[in-house]
Amino acid sequence: MNKQAGQLALPLTSNDKASFENYWLGDNTELVAVIESSLTAGGPKVVYYYGPSGAGKSHLLFAAMRLAKSEAINTSYLSLSDAYVSTDMLAVVDVEHVVCVDDIDAWAGDVEKERALFTLFEQIKHAGGQLIISATQPPHSSGFAIKDLVSRLSSGLIYPLQELNDEQRFEALKMRAKVRGLSISDDAVRYLQSRSSRDTGELFEVLERIDRASLVEQRRVTIPFLQNLLKRQE
Repeated sequence: MNKQAGQLALPLTSNDKASFENYWLGDNTELVAVIESSLTAGGPKVVYYYGPSGAGKSHLLFAAMRLAKSEAINTSYLSLSDAYVSTDMLAVVDVEHVVCVDDIDAWAGDVEKERALFTLFEQIKHAGGQLIISATQPPHSSGFAIKDLVSRLSSGLIYPLQELNDEQRFEALKMRAKVRGLSISDDAVRYLQSRSSRDTGELFEVLERIDRASLVEQRRVTIPFLQNLLKRQE
């Protein structure tokens, strides 16, 4: 992300607090319901959803793993956009349970990696496991070279992940602040929106930083407080 003038630019941290309870549904009610049912009610074995960066794709995968843990279901997670993730890692995935693959189309066009994904899919299918996948595009538009892999990825339910509009993003920020026990006025939330990235994930990370700063300084989150924090970020 290019830092704009006066924009809050903060490093991303862990997603271990992600859950369905702190995910603002927006227009994604059906998708979230399907993911939940796949874990708790023997729902679809393959769920594939896609959307742009910052739409909350990773949040949903971490939320799925949190729910699976509460159901005593083992999970595996692979983010294929991370350079350290290799084809060798796919060989040790627990294919009998829930496998979450983030940014699967990051491997599109690399035939060796695509073959490894195809093998993983077949192993999960035959072992009776479940696969939850995030991507930026639907299977047929993701640039995969192996047609059989595209066919396998298309065999489950496919959903576009709808981005939040400004008002939904405002409500999501208020909800996340409430979950954190952070008192912040509507005017301060709107000011934060106007000075930060539209990327929902980054907005939540900014909110976490604000929460920590307000605790350290023992100050309420007001527009002057945010203005002061912005100046320190420049």
